[in-house]
Amino acid sequence: MTRLRLPSFSSLPLARAAALLGLALTTGAGCSAGGFGSGDLGVTPGGVQDNRLARELIEGGQIPAGETFKAEGIFSEHDLPFADADSCEAILCPRSALARHEPVDGSGAQLLIQIGFATNIHAESFERRPLNLALAVDISGSMSGEKIEAVREALHTMADQLGEGDHVALVAFDEEAELRLKSTAMDSSGRAALHAEIDDLRVRGGTNIEAGLGLAFEQVAPAAGGEGVEDRVMLLTDAQPNVGATGLDSFLGMTRYYAEAEIGTSVFGVGLDLGAELAQEMSTVRGGNYFFLADAEAIKTVFAEEFDYVVTPLAYDFEATVRAAQGWTFGEAYGAPLDQPSEGVEIGASTLFLSTRSGGIGVALRPGEGDAIPASADDVADFDLSYVPVGAEAPEIFAESVPWGGGGPYSASFVAADDLGVFKMAVLIDEYLALKAGAAFCDSQLAQADAKARVLEAAARLDEVATILGDDALADESDLMLQLADNIDGGAGNCNDSLSYY
Repeated sequence: MTRLRLPSFSSLPLARAAALLGLALTTGAGCSAGGFGSGDLGVTPGGVQDNRLARELIEGGQIPAGETFKAEGIFSEHDLPFADADSCEAILCPRSALARHEPVDGSGAQLLIQIGFATNIHAESFERRPLNLALAVDISGSMSGEKIEAVREALHTMADQLGEGDHVALVAFDEEAELRLKSTAMDSSGRAALHAEIDDLRVRGGTNIEAGLGLAFEQVAPAAGGEGVEDRVMLLTDAQPNVGATGLDSFLGMTRYYAEAEIGTSVFGVGLDLGAELAQEMSTVRGGNYFFLADAEAIKTVFAEEFDYVVTPLAYDFEATVRAAQGWTFGEAYGAPLDQPSEGVEIGASTLFLSTRSGGIGVALRPGEGDAIPASADDVADFDLSYVPVGAEAPEIFAESVPWGGGGPYSASFVAADDLGVFKMAVLIDEYLALKAGAAFCDSQLAQADAKARVLEAAARLDEVATILGDDALADESDLMLQLADNIDGGAGNCNDSLSYY
């Protein structure tokens, strides 16, 4: 892949860029936050960060509705690395990889392009920015039982990760919002006060998300914009508003307004009756991400093992315009919003977050009608990318071309890839298409037998790749698809009625 320019936070003085990221800096030309060479962390788009809601529904005997899963959520649960990531000498380095893929939906052979980033940040030396944080906790009647218990456990786990440089406020809301803890430094006494307020959370009344979210933003806003500080609101809810504003546009408007001041929003959903559309859409706003707290393991992963990365955006407003070479047309984009003008495909993500896993966005290219995918091609597409580094005003802009080398060394019966990450992405797209097949059956858009067959084929493909790579996580995905096939076999009575309040 031809690199025309690697971004390196050039719009900021180097020391300022490192300070904003809260990272140790070695002074010297060409040095950046992680030093020379690749780091052992990855970069993933914001938005939906897991597929736990769909998984819980399937394991409970249901067929997930289309609103309960996203391709980016599936991708985010797996490491999709780039082979040349070890050459990265900047905080963000653009990368791409290709695979020849025959999707499980029978739509025909395509070239799949994985577009993403490497980073030179190392977990061992990484230190997150101090937090200016407010917690908005839903204590309405619908949060009773296991839901509020999960929220308390999550908040206690998070509180243990905080230090004296962090400032946290706690807002509880039912029909009204109440400030339970004003913004407080998280020294030992501050953490003790926070733990006590968490223990005192009790359910009651209706659900006024507008009031709770608004009061939480009001706690963060006065101190927002401090150098080297991450400003963020965390909303913990089952997303079932029934008091105050209940329209999706109201919540999006609020989060967008505060996002302009670089106050991010993290949404944590609980309960299988979660209003998934609200949680997912809010997480697509600048600085946003979304997690479903399915069980104790998920809580430990999000609020202990990965907490520092959950609250660490690296860049905003990632946009890519991809132009196909003559003779190629665009198929679908996976893991990002899609706009398809006549000469290019525009994809993007509002935020790029630091992560323990590498991710990316998938773009499919198809040969002209009647044409076969060639054994190789110098350039099948080129793209322009841009993003705004955290703390900067001007975007970084660069361009790349994408050659096709014919696939390998990673191959299976349905895919040949030039890199490990895109190899895994291809089979995860098949899982996503299988989930869509189940939803299409429930919507009477696909015959039961066809939906089941597609899901079983996805299960076989996941098992094939899991065996090749020795990947237990992909083997688990295969088992999940087998369960989904059984659920489809049980008929329409297993269809999950997605909740929507908008």
